[in-house]
Amino acid sequence: MPPTVTPDPARQINGVPFEAIAALPPETAAHVAAIIARGRELGRNPRAFSKLGDSAVLTESNLTRFDKGIYDLGPYAFLQPTIDYFAGSWERYGAGARVALTTIGALDPMWARPEYCAGGEDPLNCEIRLNNPAVMLIRLGTNDGRATSYEANMRLILSICLEQGIVPILGTKADRFEGDDSINAATRRLAEELHLPLWDFDRVADTLPNRGLTDDHAHLTTTGRNNYTNPETLTRGYPVSDLTALVVLDAVRGLEGE
Repeated sequence: MPPTVTPDPARQINGVPFEAIAALPPETAAHVAAIIARGRELGRNPRAFSKLGDSAVLTESNLTRFDKGIYDLGPYAFLQPTIDYFAGSWERYGAGARVALTTIGALDPMWARPEYCAGGEDPLNCEIRLNNPAVMLIRLGTNDGRATSYEANMRLILSICLEQGIVPILGTKADRFEGDDSINAATRRLAEELHLPLWDFDRVADTLPNRGLTDDHAHLTTTGRNNYTNPETLTRGYPVSDLTALVVLDAVRGLEGE
């Protein structure tokens, strides 16, 4: 048998190596670099990312602590420059996050926030206009129900991002609301086919009690502080989700060429 490769202890989460969490094979890395270059031509803000998601995004426990200082990276301190680089985006909810949002809702003006969005503008395009992001961090699917419609609508979302020089990061989810794992399978398939970065949180959710989910089987468990020096923090859904998001954003930032 070939020898077992042990993940670098500084570049893994619960035994899952960074390369499995932030999937950017060579073809994807080259494509992302090209999207970044296109974004520069269009004047995208390289230090801004936006969030496209449902109620799981609209909570203090999701990413905001990296802007608020409610964290201790511990062994992951080498990721601090990426927190600094995207300062302001972590705690921004934006127009692309809505309770119960679906992929079709992200493209539907009826789901847009009227206090921020223009008439006829959908949540995705509204958020792009308001934040001018270089990166769109996407985690949808909990409320979609069917993988076929999810995949068809997600293709439209991705095409809009690509046309506008925005790197879409496709995130997998911990829940199985569709009854199986077909939506995560579709997410992985799209990332591979279109050579887009995959934020595979689901891989790490496998290491968490109850997959990091609360009793509603949709939202994630949390702690009072994202303290990655405390082993218990790495058993909770939101702190681990935040760390995995940081890992993939760090990998994408590494392709900026700056």
